Amino acid sequence: MVNTFIQFYILTLPKITKYLWRFFIGAFLLFIFYSFFHIKDNTFKKITDVNDTQYLEWKITSAEYDNQTLVLPYSSKDSLGDFKITARLPELNSTSMLLIRCRYETLTAKIDGDFIYASDVATVAGIKTTIGKTRCHIPLSKEFSNKEIEISIQLQQSKIAKSSLSEIVLSSRSSYMIQYLKENILLFVTSLLLIICSFGSFVFFLLSYFGNKQRITSLSQSLFYLAGISILTSIWSICDSHILSLFTDNLLLDGVLVFAALLLMAVAFAGYLTSLYGENIVIKIISILSQLNIVIQTLIFILGIKDLNELIIFTHLIFGTEILYTIIMSIVNLHKFETSEKLFLNIGNILFASFTLVVIILYNYNRDGNYFLFAVVAFFIYCLMQIEVSVVRFVKMIKKQAALREAEKYAFTDQLTKMDNRRAYSVFKKHIGNTTLTDDFHVVYFDLNGLKTINDKFGHSAGDEYIIGVTDILKKVFYDAMLRCRMGGDEFLVVLKSSRDVLKKRLFYFDSLIENWHNDKIKTIAVSYGYSSACDYDNPTFEGLVSKADEFMYKMKNDYYEKSGTKRRTDS
Repeated sequence: MVNTFIQFYILTLPKITKYLWRFFIGAFLLFIFYSFFHIKDNTFKKITDVNDTQYLEWKITSAEYDNQTLVLPYSSKDSLGDFKITARLPELNSTSMLLIRCRYETLTAKIDGDFIYASDVATVAGIKTTIGKTRCHIPLSKEFSNKEIEISIQLQQSKIAKSSLSEIVLSSRSSYMIQYLKENILLFVTSLLLIICSFGSFVFFLLSYFGNKQRITSLSQSLFYLAGISILTSIWSICDSHILSLFTDNLLLDGVLVFAALLLMAVAFAGYLTSLYGENIVIKIISILSQLNIVIQTLIFILGIKDLNELIIFTHLIFGTEILYTIIMSIVNLHKFETSEKLFLNIGNILFASFTLVVIILYNYNRDGNYFLFAVVAFFIYCLMQIEVSVVRFVKMIKKQAALREAEKYAFTDQLTKMDNRRAYSVFKKHIGNTTLTDDFHVVYFDLNGLKTINDKFGHSAGDEYIIGVTDILKKVFYDAMLRCRMGGDEFLVVLKSSRDVLKKRLFYFDSLIENWHNDKIKTIAVSYGYSSACDYDNPTFEGLVSKADEFMYKMKNDYYEKSGTKRRTDS
């Protein structure tokens, strides 16, 4: 069952991932092509077929306009960025809600001159922040039907990108949630797929980690960081698009998770670059900067020097550096690839890095745009590509390790008897070294009597049968030995930990089996042996016990030839 699974895994999974990659890259190209022909702006349009969602006609009063029709997106040219918008509300119900999408410092709402809503002061650990102030949900009741509403907004100011008012919707909460999820279904699905990718990467990381003696390898590291990048990208996309806050109504939590995900993503990407290209001076600097970035930004925020929104540019600079390095290294390595997956990896790195660089520029140019959708799709394809390459590498590693284990097995195994060989004995001796041997440590040295005579009389095949017969008995009697090895042509060694009584019983059992062993050609056999025990000597060594056992074995061998009257052959 296990062998069938491994065979399926090695032979089938790379093919499946190859076809999956082709499918998703094709779907991505179709998505890009489709996007070029379906671009729409945020100017108001009357929509009558979306449940009870309504887009009202708003008037704006600001430094630029005086009671003019509002056209979205709106971004104030005034340095303060404050303005008022007014509209007459239609018939409302108990679940009506006004949803406003913009990055604001303050936001208040009045009906007939009375305040009905004022934005809270957002704090993180008691420190004031504008994180999360990217959307506002104003609850309305039936008593406000057909009344004039006035909303005062002060937009957040940024030196890099101006904030804008991009959407105002009057709807029930449930209708808006359904509509918003429909509009962002691709983002939602790709985020879920990224989570699946992270799970897949982590599974392959565990397989690589526990399937390799070195534990931490470049492959296992890259898989670990890929899992981290995938899950952080998913968190970032879901929170930055406010899908999470639709259910939790906690916009500040969205903002904090976005900020934390970006910080950690920069660190994870630096780790991934290390596993991909090795540790050099450039990657070391990038890694240190990405880690210091977390510490420094946290300290600046805690001390009240800058808000988190104003500090995110530093994370983007580090990300931009990582992306540029990826592009440069991929271009450099493009012409000197060793395998097809490395070529594939370098091309994928270039495409992904280019997409991500554009996303960073778009974000800092227009933070209210739909940049995150392209970012998530790019990350998803990149992670899928990396997983495929990692799977191919993992399969190759499994095959290589299987071949090494097989070679190691043959290197330490006697081919005729399938017992340990002299090389295994040397490793065991080195392992024992000068360690103190306990009293239950025994060495038994065996020698086959008359092997040369059998070879001369019946042929070497009969001699092999003799050797195999004896080794089968050794395996049966000394099944729990620490070592059973063939020292030479007709010499064997057994190392056993047991009491002296158990050793004697085993040798008695061995003698009885030898006495009853025969085949068609060989009617009787004899084996000489000698043993030595650690309890018989002061501070014994392994080599000393082997020497003593060999010495006693030769005494028994001489006695055998004297009693049998058989002339001993010097090479027997």
